[in-house]
Amino acid sequence: MFQNASQKFGVNVTFELLQLDVKPSFLIKIFILGLCATGLFLLSHCSKEKTPPSPSLAPDFTLKTLDGKELTLSQLKGKVVLLDFWATWCGPCRESIPHLIQLYKSYRESGFELVGMNVDRGDIETVRRFVKAMDIPYPIVNPPEDMVRSYRVTGIPATFLIDKEGRIRERMAGFNRTIAQQLTAKVADLTSEKP
Repeated sequence: MFQNASQKFGVNVTFELLQLDVKPSFLIKIFILGLCATGLFLLSHCSKEKTPPSPSLAPDFTLKTLDGKELTLSQLKGKVVLLDFWATWCGPCRESIPHLIQLYKSYRESGFELVGMNVDRGDIETVRRFVKAMDIPYPIVNPPEDMVRSYRVTGIPATFLIDKEGRIRERMAGFNRTIAQQLTAKVADLTSEKP
């Protein structure tokens, strides 16, 4: 067939086969070695446990509370701290406040501190009236925008649980019954941890 094609087109084609003197057992060994190398490669990537990232230190701040006292986060080291980023106009934030008040009252004797991080911009008197009307017992601060960004808050309510060493252990976004239960359980766990 190739001869006919080469004669027809005037092309001289020659095929030579390279003969290797290889025993079938050698080829089997090479194949098995290749399988083992592939298996080791896959195992080294698949068997690594995904360790959760270690908790990062909470960005420190010093801010004035609504009643004029200075509050520094790093001075609360040794306590479990919950930072609640909220606003007066936010429905889920308003819904979460009674739960947060109860949480604060239940655990403050166990080394728990709660700080309301109000992100309202403008008239601070509106915030003062709101806090008074809701009878909020924990300190409220009004963080600047760069501090809110340092916590990577993209929506509210946003809750950060900070352990006794000052590390962020939990971030929660939004509020509903499930989140309320999770918050209570996390606060109970963190306050019972030994530093």
